[in-house]
Amino acid sequence: MIELHGWLSVSETFRDEDLFSQEELDSIILKVKEIIFNSNCGIDLQYMNGIPYINTAFFPNHRTKEVDNIIEIYQNISKIATGSFGIIYLRDDEDKLYYNQFQVYVFKKGNCTFKIDTDFSPCIPTIENDTDTPKGDYKNGI
Repeated sequence: MIELHGWLSVSETFRDEDLFSQEELDSIILKVKEIIFNSNCGIDLQYMNGIPYINTAFFPNHRTKEVDNIIEIYQNISKIATGSFGIIYLRDDEDKLYYNQFQVYVFKKGNCTFKIDTDFSPCIPTIENDTDTPKGDYKNGI
């Protein structure tokens, strides 16, 4: 099963916006909208308090091309709108290398970096029990 959680706060640039014309800034957001429109992954650019953002949750039974497309969309947006920042957490229990770990994609200043999560990984035993261990902590009512 795939578990993908992502968010991206979209900002035209990490530099001083006063260095850019309004037309240049509008052009960047237009390109972001085009990327999303052409993606066909069900991603929408939303606004809260005037700030554009993307929030994505995707849970297919198996890895599909949409998973890679979502990561690519976040990468493309962060390259064009270099002030954007966000994160994708991906768990793929069928991945030969990372089956027991959350993969983390961090987006900032136009770049994407990959790392392995250390808070929830290894998933077994950090957030789940092994199938050979009791299901819960019965002494504490869990």
